[in-house]
Amino acid sequence: MESKLLGLLGIARRAGHIAIGFDAVKAAIADGRAQLVLLAADRSAKTEKELRYTAQDSPCSIRVLAADKEALAHALGLQKPVAVAAIDDRGFAAAMLKACGTDTKEDVAL
Repeated sequence: MESKLLGLLGIARRAGHIAIGFDAVKAAIADGRAQLVLLAADRSAKTEKELRYTAQDSPCSIRVLAADKEALAHALGLQKPVAVAAIDDRGFAAAMLKACGTDTKEDVAL
């Protein structure tokens, strides 16, 4: 299940439908572009709190992954650890939510 989600992340990045990093994700949420926000398992509590606050009036879903920052970066083809990523395409977001086994706004552990 998690490998399918991580594979979809790589495809979304190559398609240009992903924002990576705290500032880019926060801007995507604020602009209304973010459809789905993914948080690494070892992200900081402050990062999660600030993004949840920014997204409280947004229709985007927030998911906490079982994958750590290194695994998330590897799925995105990056060298530096990645704590957060946002998907701005509705189709990719729906496919990722399906891979999670849920389509609600509640968190799931993958």
